[in-house]
Amino acid sequence: MNYFLKRTIQLICTLITVSIITFCAFYVIPGDPARVILGPDASDEQMDNLREDLGLNRSFPVRYFRWVSGALTGDLGKSLTFRQPVSELLGQKLPVTLSLAAMALLITMLISFPLGILASGRPGKFLDQLLSVLGNIFFSFPPFVLALLMTLLLGLTLKLFVAGEYISFTESVPGFLASLFFPALAVAVPKIAISQKFLRASILAEKNKEYVRAAKSRGLSDTKAMVLHIIPNSLVPIITVFTIIASEILGGSLVVEMVFNIPGISRLLITAINVRDFPLTQGIVLYLAGMTVIVYFLADILHSLVDPRIRLK
Repeated sequence: MNYFLKRTIQLICTLITVSIITFCAFYVIPGDPARVILGPDASDEQMDNLREDLGLNRSFPVRYFRWVSGALTGDLGKSLTFRQPVSELLGQKLPVTLSLAAMALLITMLISFPLGILASGRPGKFLDQLLSVLGNIFFSFPPFVLALLMTLLLGLTLKLFVAGEYISFTESVPGFLASLFFPALAVAVPKIAISQKFLRASILAEKNKEYVRAAKSRGLSDTKAMVLHIIPNSLVPIITVFTIIASEILGGSLVVEMVFNIPGISRLLITAINVRDFPLTQGIVLYLAGMTVIVYFLADILHSLVDPRIRLK
């Protein structure tokens, strides 16, 4: 219980720090934020109205606590561009990005685990070397490059999918999943390459431990040793790797969305930055940073469940 309490306190402190950095980042820009948002041609009346809307006439601590208290209740202010609540805009776009990231993570896990186990079965042999070479090749491709190649080769040339087509969840669930598959694959391929290498190394390290050799000497088959002992005990470092991969996948999804014309959070973020929509940009950054922090928190909890010794440290 102490472990979970400590991790929860750390989570709260980290989220508070993230909120402070996110809020402050938009007010350290030299000059008047209202002038930065509206531009040099804005009238004094327009600037006064914007300062009042953003609370710039209040002291910094008051502005921060007002913003945080609103964020805790789902009120992140109103977008200056779209004239809609920021939380409403995020509610429209964020599920698309999270669906893409979740599918990419699922593809990564479903492919990298079997490949890592196969590669560790006969280390140094042909299959292991082949997977190593292919892994090095695909790891060198950034997701946006793979997205462009897939669009050109698989979309425009082989016609395996319609380039730039997106089907919403409400229109058709199968169509929605199909329209996310190739974008998710573009995000997942480099992560498959690196995660299968880590899984292979973790399994090989576990295979060489004395308790595994002792179990085999008592007649335990290689398959049972792998399923009952090696893979479960290899999970702790793998969880760490997949935690990092999950946060990277979220970032990679933002770039790939632009290539495949997916109406996720990335287009909204770029629009907000280009038009200097501070409330919307703050809300998006806070949500993305908060989700990353929560992913690492869940990984810590999962670590402690897989290896109870962690809770005793």
